Amino acid sequence: MRSKLRYLFVFVLAFSFALTACQSADEEPAPAEEAEAVAPVEEAAPAEEVEPVTLRFMFPEGAGRGPGFESAIAVYEEMNPHITIEMESVPFREYGGLLPVQFAGDSPADVALVDSSAVISYAYNGAIVPLDGIFDQSDVDDFLPSLVAQATYEGSMYAGPFFISTQGVFYNVDMFAAAGVEPPTTVEEAWTWPEFVENVSKVAASAESDEGDVWGLVFLSNPPGSISWSLPVIRSNGAPGSNTFMALSPDGTEVSGYLDTPEAMEAYQFWQDLYVEHGLAPQGDVPDAFGNGQAATMISFSAWGSVLNNVFPDLNWDIMPIPYLETHVVHASHFMPTVASKSDNQEEAKAFVQFLSSIEGFMAYYDVTSDMPARVSLLNELEEFQVRPLSIFKDELLTVAYAAPGGPGGAIYAEIVGDLMLDIAQGADIEAAVDAAVTELDAQLAQFG
Repeated sequence: MRSKLRYLFVFVLAFSFALTACQSADEEPAPAEEAEAVAPVEEAAPAEEVEPVTLRFMFPEGAGRGPGFESAIAVYEEMNPHITIEMESVPFREYGGLLPVQFAGDSPADVALVDSSAVISYAYNGAIVPLDGIFDQSDVDDFLPSLVAQATYEGSMYAGPFFISTQGVFYNVDMFAAAGVEPPTTVEEAWTWPEFVENVSKVAASAESDEGDVWGLVFLSNPPGSISWSLPVIRSNGAPGSNTFMALSPDGTEVSGYLDTPEAMEAYQFWQDLYVEHGLAPQGDVPDAFGNGQAATMISFSAWGSVLNNVFPDLNWDIMPIPYLETHVVHASHFMPTVASKSDNQEEAKAFVQFLSSIEGFMAYYDVTSDMPARVSLLNELEEFQVRPLSIFKDELLTVAYAAPGGPGGAIYAEIVGDLMLDIAQGADIEAAVDAAVTELDAQLAQFG
């Protein structure tokens, strides 16, 4: 607006000089009564009123997303008074199952967050629309390449990179100090999973809680149903480029020989032992276990730091890198906003996604939560990610982070493998569970060949 006023001022000033130049120095203007009558200026027609639009925005609960989006939406609605954004927050564990139902229905949310590993799958099935034209090349160049790749199908982006996540281990500093255990402070010093079990078991055994026993490890939901948290354990038991590490064929159509390798089977056993043999992690949800002092560690992402500071201000916490079996690996992914193909307000929905993916949009969200930005420029500028403890997430992102397996069948893959990991943690027969999952996945993914 300021630039428009500046140009208007320059135009008026130039026009005044032009009028003066048209009169000779010795010529006086005609007297008012002799001046040619000027027709009255007609009043301009009133500007056309903009029709109000209401957009539904659906996202999974957790990690301060609600307050963060409230902040961003408040900024957007002030910029666009005719737009109202209605937030629909869904419990995290229910979100993955509800999303395809929403897209299949007649009135899905206009904008919905989709896990980056499933974007191509929803694009392939026509559930979401391409976002052509809303991002400049400068935006694309600033987005983290892994997110651009996960958002792109047949040359078009179907989701707006907004935030990015790797996984880190939050730990209770006082519990570790009392047990005399020093955790690693850099990615290079990360523990292996056996080292993690040995040390954290010692911490949990020596700790006390008003609620009783202290768990060694918890996740946001227990056991986690998302492959973002569980699958890296399996992949980490393979060498980079191996079938175990890839966990899916290059064309995205086969898991036989990838999810059932000897190394993968060994890792499934380790995953189950965390819950069954070692009893390090609970087989059911324990709300706020880490914040309440009922758990020595919690695997989560960067935004959880602001939640802990706000909800549990007396908790003394720090972060160490994710453990691994043979190869250090974390998943670099996150939810991305998409526009439903059945939305009646696609253009307005695209404009909202464009705002969320902009620097201004992310910073409005970042004011109340510490999710990592999807833009390289912000990742390198925001002071919080240049120093410990949150620098662990940036260091992992730049050194050991990989995209979760995906492709056109990504949503199916994520659901079935997520359920497999959940079943194994709850004591299922590993060989039978893996065989059933591999058989079902191979049959389901064949359609994408």
